[in-house]
Amino acid sequence: MDYLLHVMVMVALYAILASSFNLLIGYAGLFALSHAAFFGVGAYATAILAATYGLAFPVPLLIGVVATAALGVVIALPALRIGGDYLVIVTLALQIIVTTVLLNWTGMTGGTDGIRAIPRVELLGLKLDTPGKFLPLAAIVALACYAIAWRLGASPFGRALKAMRENEAAVQAVGKNVVAMKLAVFAIAAALASVAGSLYAHYFTFVSADSFTVELTIYLLTMVIIGGTGNLAGSLVGAVVLAVLPEALKFIDMPSDIADKTRLMLYGVLLIVMLRLRPQGLLPESASAHHYDAPAERPPVAAQLQGAALEGEGLSKRFGGIVAVSGVDIRIESGKITGLIGPNGAGKTTAFNLLTGFLQPNDGQVHYRGRSLRGLKPHQIVRAGVARSFQDLKLFTGLTVLENVLVALPDQRGDKLTYVYFAPWLVRAEERENLGRAMAILEFVGLDARAADLAADLSYAEEKLLVVARLLATGAEALLFDEPLSGLAPNALAKVMPIFKRLAQSGRTICIIEHNLDVIRELCDTVVFLDEGRKLAQGTPEQLMSDPELSERYFK
Repeated sequence: MDYLLHVMVMVALYAILASSFNLLIGYAGLFALSHAAFFGVGAYATAILAATYGLAFPVPLLIGVVATAALGVVIALPALRIGGDYLVIVTLALQIIVTTVLLNWTGMTGGTDGIRAIPRVELLGLKLDTPGKFLPLAAIVALACYAIAWRLGASPFGRALKAMRENEAAVQAVGKNVVAMKLAVFAIAAALASVAGSLYAHYFTFVSADSFTVELTIYLLTMVIIGGTGNLAGSLVGAVVLAVLPEALKFIDMPSDIADKTRLMLYGVLLIVMLRLRPQGLLPESASAHHYDAPAERPPVAAQLQGAALEGEGLSKRFGGIVAVSGVDIRIESGKITGLIGPNGAGKTTAFNLLTGFLQPNDGQVHYRGRSLRGLKPHQIVRAGVARSFQDLKLFTGLTVLENVLVALPDQRGDKLTYVYFAPWLVRAEERENLGRAMAILEFVGLDARAADLAADLSYAEEKLLVVARLLATGAEALLFDEPLSGLAPNALAKVMPIFKRLAQSGRTICIIEHNLDVIRELCDTVVFLDEGRKLAQGTPEQLMSDPELSERYFK
């Protein structure tokens, strides 16, 4: 019986580790191989504080949580600038560093001998010295950790994490601070892993660095993948499968000289079969997570203030010896649609990047309604009132149409962890209001019927409309669209172009990059012509198209 209870204790510990790891891998898309280091730091912190300094449970656990969360922030710092394969390499290196420190700091960690005689947990005079006695504590703590992870994943913050997983640049373009998001999710994931480490130390009463190597991280990654990334319930399933399956295989009777290797082979084959049949995991991201009931009342899309203007003065940008933009002046008036045209390589997208903070100019200034935007980060510029789209759309294809709009709504309480954990009722109330705001925007662009569908399932024309809806959701007054109408058939153009006219009529400041001259002639009040990084002309579409020099260079 103790054997079965021991397996259940290990399931509880692995459930904590897998669900916290899923926050990084499945929700935030941060492929970090340092989770065993968090687990180990929590275990060693408890071992040192309990065995050496005599601190009683849960004090070592709490101190370990704080220390490991701080380590998570440190490990998150490389993730602020790199991602993908580079993040894997950096976090793997940090994992190796932690293991090396644990092995060589003999005065504190015991080196290769580890730390022994860690006191058992005592609660209400009862020493938890058997699996049966320890299991209730492990189960309660695992449930609490799962609730913490679930609260994060089910909140607007969790939605923003999934959007960041899809595309970091697009998340910044809707006003989210990816630096704060990465630091927060690393700290929370590390803290939860530390809790599992503390329980591990008290349960086994012995820790050594050999238990916290990168092989354990790979094991946890397997749990997440088998269970299903982006679904915390899947992490629980993955923990159960990988903790129980090896033990269950021990009950298969076979000759002793081949038993261990045969069981290992069977274990591998079963994992391969599961992944082959369910490549998305046993419990993938639930379709229900992409569905919202439409609210009964939907507020209208509000008109914006009059008189706003976005200005770039003397903008220049050099990449080494290449001059992408040189001395460009751009003024985009409110209530009007300004077109930015020119041949490929003229510097149009670079100008957009300069206006919206994705690039900083070597020379020149950007002002919005009299306020300098120079030096501001992209998410800060969005909050100031200037938002932009991208030529390659950058939709959050793994989220629903409605979620693409919801994630862009500004100033959500659910984006702040203090509200997520300490005032969830306020987050829920605001979420109901935000559903109405998001549905109103989708109605405005004609996508309300597709609200519950994944963005990946939209047609190309609908994707273009969703880009408009997402920018509207930011609440920005100045909206910059990079080729928003390119590739659309005439019937689709006839449906989309009136939306831009209505936006301008509402008082918004609109600028579009476009190659379709019929669209420019139909939509734009004024046009700026760029070529070779310089502004060559500005005027109405008719004025520029009747200019002989420009006509020769571009319009023919």
